[in-house]
Amino acid sequence: MDTVLDALLAAILAAIIWTGAGNSLRMARLREHLPELRARALTRRAVPVETHTPLSEALRRANTAGARALVVVDADGKPLSLVREAAIVGVPEHRRPWVAVSGLAQDLTDGMRVSAELSGEELLDALRATPATEYLVVEETGEIYGVLSAADVERAFVKAMARPS
Repeated sequence: MDTVLDALLAAILAAIIWTGAGNSLRMARLREHLPELRARALTRRAVPVETHTPLSEALRRANTAGARALVVVDADGKPLSLVREAAIVGVPEHRRPWVAVSGLAQDLTDGMRVSAELSGEELLDALRATPATEYLVVEETGEIYGVLSAADVERAFVKAMARPS
């Protein structure tokens, strides 16, 4: 009976050690690849458009500029909101000339503005502090750099973690 109990305890102890070692290896890989996540590299180019711009015109401008995001700005060029990618997809093409971008946009909060210089853990902390689908990325001067999609960051993170060390 003692032999069976000893074997069971040894198996439980081995499982705990195995799990701890696996977690340590994952954390080491995370620390190694985390600096590769850079806001500047993951940001989508954005086109500023005024509030009442029809969606079809805003998309035409974005396509011409090679941009993949829209930032709604006031008359002075100050960013007000971000046009959500999911909202654009939800508008049928024949309705786009009559839908203003402001109706599809999410107002910017302070936490939705991130520096283009953020990377690694600082970037993840900034995104965790204010959960959103998209973030406005700005230069240190306050100038619009582009739009960062949380989905793009997640994909880059998963890709970096999957790469061998």
